[in-house]
Order: sequence, then structure tokens, then C-alpha cells
Amino acid sequence: MGNINFDFNFWTMALLLLNFALALFVAMTNRGKAQADELKSVKNGLHTDIQDLGKQVNKHGERLAAIEAEVENGITKTDLAAVYDRVNMVASSTDSMSGQLKEISTRMASIDAHLLQLFKERK
Repeated sequence: MGNINFDFNFWTMALLLLNFALALFVAMTNRGKAQADELKSVKNGLHTDIQDLGKQVNKHGERLAAIEAEVENGITKTDLAAVYDRVNMVASSTDSMSGQLKEISTRMASIDAHLLQLFKERK
């Protein structure tokens, strides 16, 4: 095998340093571009997310407006008071009718007993 000559002169060393500096410059530039691209993609993603959130907020606003409209048109305490008054009136009428029916039942039983008594006497 032959001897390998590592003869470094000024120009070789200058080219080596220039190549190293160029490689370092390219690496730093690519790193900066990659960071800029990443920031741009994050910014675009955030912009899209903010738009989506805005749409969702608008939808919720519409739903809330619809719910509020339903609540305004819904049953109020005065409506329930009228219903309760009507129920109480029906309940009192039912109690009155119940009393009347008991009285009719008692009188019918009395008439039935009297008729049975008359029928027994005739036999």
C-alpha cells in the first residue's frame, strides 16, 4: 500500500472552512424555513379553529334565542293558577256530587228496605 499524503496547505484549509461554513449556513437557513413553515401551519390551524368556534358560538346563540322564545311563550304562573282554580272547582263539584250520590244511595236503600218489608207482610 501506498503512503497517504495529508498535505494541508492554506487553500485546502480555506476550502474546508468554507465548506463547513456553507453547510452550517444551509442548516441554519433550513432550520429557519422549517420553523417559519411550522409557525405558518400552526397559524392557519388556529385561524381555522377560531372560525369553527365562531360558527359554533353562532349556532349556540341561535339555539339559545329559540329556547328563550319558547320560554317566553311557555306556561306562566298565572296560567297554572287558572288551571289550579279550575281543578279545585272540579274537585269541589265532585265532592258535592259524591255527597249527593251517598244521600241517593241511602234513600234507595231505605226505599228498598221498605219495599221488602211490605212484600214480606203481604205473604
